[in-house]
Amino acid sequence: MRRILIDTDTASDDAVALIFALRDDRAHIEAITVVAGNVPVDTGVKNALTAVQMANTYTPPVYRGCSKPMMRDLFTSEFVHGSDGMGDMNLPDPALCVASGHAVDKIIELVVDNPHEIELITLGPLTNLALAYLKEPRIAQLVKHVFVMGGSGFGPGNITPVAEFNIYVDAEAAQIVLSSGMPLTFVGWDVSTDETFISQADIDHLLATGSPIAQFCVRCNEGLRLHNEEVWGQSGFDLPDPTAVIAALYPEIILKQSTVYSFIECKSADTYGQMVIDGNNLLKRPANVTLCHKIDAARFKDILFSRIQ
Repeated sequence: MRRILIDTDTASDDAVALIFALRDDRAHIEAITVVAGNVPVDTGVKNALTAVQMANTYTPPVYRGCSKPMMRDLFTSEFVHGSDGMGDMNLPDPALCVASGHAVDKIIELVVDNPHEIELITLGPLTNLALAYLKEPRIAQLVKHVFVMGGSGFGPGNITPVAEFNIYVDAEAAQIVLSSGMPLTFVGWDVSTDETFISQADIDHLLATGSPIAQFCVRCNEGLRLHNEEVWGQSGFDLPDPTAVIAALYPEIILKQSTVYSFIECKSADTYGQMVIDGNNLLKRPANVTLCHKIDAARFKDILFSRIQ
């Protein structure tokens, strides 16, 4: 049983990822830490608690984390996920309560107290993890592995022409993590945009199951569906956070990956947040990250759907 900490900026696809992880039997979620990103941190905490409640399995503690990026004002994405981050469902407050303590301290505590046992999966900006590393650098050697939903591989960005949202929100934090020496695997937005994309046929299938959990997962992504239709001309929605979680827990579905040197552009106004990938080793610098390029989309959907219906 793998021991996982999930760090999230809980909006609609994060909620699906949390529900999946809590209903999957390959891992035990030790804690959930929340960071500002898709939505302000308090909204993210509410949505994380709601997802735990909806999963209806067990209740890992949920900790409130950083409310803004390290060096910039917070940029959020309610224009994608709805004013509440959950497709404007306007859900009531969950019965569960946030745990006492700060997310940064809990990341450190869990990793240091359980050396080489804890794996992190990050689904939002890397502010919490970067600050945890700056406060206690030993976590870079003590964490078992870190899986990051971030970047867009060799493709274009989704918030600027070159930047993916999670990296763009706090590029400085992402660069700190990339240069920390932690064992890293990045699963970018691009991995969720090919055959892994949740089509209208997939949506119809999930709704036809009659499962309240499947219906919730579809409904909370209604804002994302509308955004994709308006901006990208696609009917359906991408699920980058569940893609990252399933790639982490089911590495056998990864069809292509590479280990490379990468850095984050933090100084240019036009390319801030770009994940620069030295795929041809032109800089001759030691590799610092494994990039997932493609997964088995059919297997991904089989695994995801089986847990949420």
